[in-house]
Amino acid sequence: MEFDESLQQYVYQYEDLIFSWDEEPKEHYLNKVKALAKNYKDNLDRIIAFILPDLREMYGDVSKEDVKNNLGKPIIDYNQGTVTYCDQSFDDCHIFAFEFSNNAFDKLEHFSVDG
Repeated sequence: MEFDESLQQYVYQYEDLIFSWDEEPKEHYLNKVKALAKNYKDNLDRIIAFILPDLREMYGDVSKEDVKNNLGKPIIDYNQGTVTYCDQSFDDCHIFAFEFSNNAFDKLEHFSVDG
């Protein structure tokens, strides 16, 4: 666990995911991280299907595989219920984000593109 000055948040990298918190998490956060990581990966195809229509509007005929390869490392903010892709490689000026309602990623909402 470390404080990332650029994000102004506490971050923890687990496997190929980054987790962030506004305040340093209490003990037992690793169990939440592991559960979220598993659920994110188990639902990655659903996540891609959710954001794909908007990405096709912006970038043309991109495939699910293109999205999987170009999203980059997600930053999962447990407290805010958001996933952000700051280093996506579709272009060099946009940040993608969406909201999730529970740890199981059952409900995905509000995909946005900033930049």
